[in-house]
Amino acid sequence: MNFKKAVQFIKQNGNETEQARLSYVLSNVHASAEIIAKLFADQRSDGGWSPFWADNYSSLDATCFRLAQAEQLGITESEIAVRRALDFLTRRQSSDGSWEEDIKVADSAPPWAKPSEVSAKLYLTANCGLWLALWGNRDDRTSKAAEYLQTYLDQDGHLPSFLHAHWLAGGLYHKLNWQVSTRILEYLRIRINDLAASNLSWLITTLCAAGVPPRHPLLEEAALLLEQNQKDDEYWESEDGPSRNVHSTLEAIRALSLCGRDVR
Repeated sequence: MNFKKAVQFIKQNGNETEQARLSYVLSNVHASAEIIAKLFADQRSDGGWSPFWADNYSSLDATCFRLAQAEQLGITESEIAVRRALDFLTRRQSSDGSWEEDIKVADSAPPWAKPSEVSAKLYLTANCGLWLALWGNRDDRTSKAAEYLQTYLDQDGHLPSFLHAHWLAGGLYHKLNWQVSTRILEYLRIRINDLAASNLSWLITTLCAAGVPPRHPLLEEAALLLEQNQKDDEYWESEDGPSRNVHSTLEAIRALSLCGRDVR
């Protein structure tokens, strides 16, 4: 593993926002006002963001992704755009504690956001619930989300959803101090070899943000696998194609730094 080559890869190939993310990881330098303005420039009037698969629609999934980008730049809930996004998520929560995209985008939504699909509903509930738990200070909302997810959780820690829904749900439960988080984290240890590099990074950053200790066996195993996934001692390959290799490399550097590796 070679962090210096990975950093150089980003410096040579990354855009302005990616360079700002690198500065935050390496030196804790927060994003400039200009970078923040660019990140939030296309926020819609209701506080959400449109996804690539539906114009003129505010998506739960796209909004959670934008919150994740903000967090990676050192932006916090004190930023007004973040508060508006959290308010958007709050308004879109269903009375049973769940979230799902609007039925009107059913024809264009990808599998992970498809309305009326249990797997997508569980993923979105875990994702939205986690962001409200991390930043929203809305205990009643997050507890309802956790209760909804628990109705689908089996004794082995499995949800009938995508694997990434598990680490999002595990993070939510850990943040809420619910013991059920242990069940999910143990299930993920069984499945960890199924994960590509970008998902290993996502798992690590999610669980660390929720307060899971870096020395937890799941995170130690994930970090070791992630180290082994570096290509040519230079970058981490994205399953979404070469154009996303800078993003996946940034994610890996940040995840490994959270696990105590010296990435400077």
